[in-house]
Amino acid sequence: MSDDSILDDINLKKKKTITNGKKYDFYVFKTLKLEKEISKGKFGKGDTSISQIKNYKLIDDEGDDLLDVKFQCSKKLDDAMNGFTPKEAKKVMDEVLKRLINIGLVKV
Repeated sequence: MSDDSILDDINLKKKKTITNGKKYDFYVFKTLKLEKEISKGKFGKGDTSISQIKNYKLIDDEGDDLLDVKFQCSKKLDDAMNGFTPKEAKKVMDEVLKRLINIGLVKV
């Protein structure tokens, strides 16, 4: 698997791999910086995990295909979104997604 940095200022990386014998390229957004800014430091630090959010795509920088986007977020945010009181965490993630949509992220 290779890492090609696309936009360092928003922590976007393209991953290239082979899954079940087929080429599979996708993007990974590290959302920590945005989480920390939006939540005023409550989220966006510590261990990370890949969010369960899977309905976003971004146009491939090497072609016209829409590639899957995975979100590497703080484990604290991901756990809170799936916990008993997810309201604040979901509000933070919604704002993160809103900002990323402004740079070309597509919800499918």
